[in-house]
Amino acid sequence: MKLSPIYAVLIAATAALGLFEAARAQNSPVQDPATSSPRREVNITNDSAPGWLPSRIQEEQVLKTTIDYFSALDQQQYERAYAMMAEANRNSLPLSRFIQQNREFQERSGTLVRRNVLKVTWTKDPASAPFRGVYAAVDIATQFVNVDRHCGYVVLYQRPSGGEFEVMRQESNFIDNGTAAKIERDKRAVLDHMWAGLATNCPNYGSTASPLPAR
Repeated sequence: MKLSPIYAVLIAATAALGLFEAARAQNSPVQDPATSSPRREVNITNDSAPGWLPSRIQEEQVLKTTIDYFSALDQQQYERAYAMMAEANRNSLPLSRFIQQNREFQERSGTLVRRNVLKVTWTKDPASAPFRGVYAAVDIATQFVNVDRHCGYVVLYQRPSGGEFEVMRQESNFIDNGTAAKIERDKRAVLDHMWAGLATNCPNYGSTASPLPAR
């Protein structure tokens, strides 16, 4: 399966998570009353379990899992990245196809330049989700040698019993530089319009954030 030079969706595990995405778009920031300074702002979806907030440990786990997962992809350690995916995700996407998709993308994108975490949105036990547990949607923006326009997100899942977070879903939206240059030669407005349309799938693409550390 060839990746489009303009748009790619990778590893979409379950259709029910689309409902979680709709709730995520309407999330509300909540200040944690258990801390005084610095101010801790946590983004929670409206359909999350009432009164629930992620712990500091969960926040650290989500950041570490995000770093480890993308680091494995950047280093072409596809089996390691695949092992970090939730069982439901792996059942819907065979390892061979996962490897093929990521190899094709890396051939097109080139090496990583930087990756920024834009926002993390949390929810626990939402009625629309396929499983009970904790979900964290991590919005990212990435730049590669051959791809300046890239955004997406990864949804991480933790079982009700706790433990490690797993990759439940990943989405990637991009226009490679070669395609962008061709469109720009024809008409810049077409390129801007096309990218604006793709970027609507990344609600926090315009946010400012620190890049994830490279490994």
